[in-house]
Amino acid sequence: MKSKTIIILLIIIGALYLGGRYVYYGSLVRNCIYTENRLPVPEQLTKGEILVAKDAYLAVGHDKEYTCLKNFGSIDREIVGADSINNLTIGRHYFTDRGLTVESLKKGTSFRVVDVVAVTKHGLSTIDSGSGPIYYLILKDQNNISYQIATVSLGLNKEDLFLSFVDSSKTLDSSAIKLLSPDSFDETADYQGENSLKYTGKLSELSDAYLKSTEPQWKKLSDRLERGEKFDIMVVIDLRDDNFKEIKLSDNQEERYKQVAQIQDEFLKKIPSNLVLKGVEKDRAWPYVSVEANLDLLTYLVDEQVTLKIKSISELTRVR
Repeated sequence: MKSKTIIILLIIIGALYLGGRYVYYGSLVRNCIYTENRLPVPEQLTKGEILVAKDAYLAVGHDKEYTCLKNFGSIDREIVGADSINNLTIGRHYFTDRGLTVESLKKGTSFRVVDVVAVTKHGLSTIDSGSGPIYYLILKDQNNISYQIATVSLGLNKEDLFLSFVDSSKTLDSSAIKLLSPDSFDETADYQGENSLKYTGKLSELSDAYLKSTEPQWKKLSDRLERGEKFDIMVVIDLRDDNFKEIKLSDNQEERYKQVAQIQDEFLKKIPSNLVLKGVEKDRAWPYVSVEANLDLLTYLVDEQVTLKIKSISELTRVR
């Protein structure tokens, strides 16, 4: 009777273990919540190259979430549009918090498409994010280094597009840049009867002038600093308290000066000591702080603009 009870308990424990695995992984034998499926590269894409038409970024490093995938998990460079870095919700932290470093990807860098991978999610976590699949273009540069970018990350809006496709089989038209977008691809998932990615040929034609105009102001300032230029920046601090309630400045001049000084001091205290602050000047009547610009400081201000309650960052033009 005792041995029978032990056997029943072992069966229950085993069933709970297997059930738990199935709920979490979506499988009894797989130790990964993802599966990958290599797909044929659309023939049209093999006839050309992909160029970076507007400065973008790379998230470099192995994302722990995907290391269990044999092929896709080995790629340690993800191409990221500037809109993601400039987004208050996503931003650089989305990548650095996952152990990745963010690097610049300069305009003119070229790639060729070498593979297409469909990554599908399974198990309990699909309740929040859905199962997908998400389709990735696998690219290689001139040094044969591999990169990946999801078709959904090519840019949802016209101003977010940054990768162009140059078809070597067609005559090059230099008057417009033809950019890839999610509309350039037709995706068919397994549950629709076929897992495939097809190239639709739909490209958005934009001018180089338009692409330059859609770069955020801080990116233009960052580029100038990388070129060795020297200038001051002015930071406008938003009139919000730590609970993001509006702060109203007093009509009494002396009281107003005290309010503004407190806001500026709180802002400056949040700047890490390892960041160089030269030429700091504070406006008495408004929550403005000017400082000599440097690349590390500008990057920090942009990344932490919500925490620092920054309303805007711009070059300070002094009247001579």
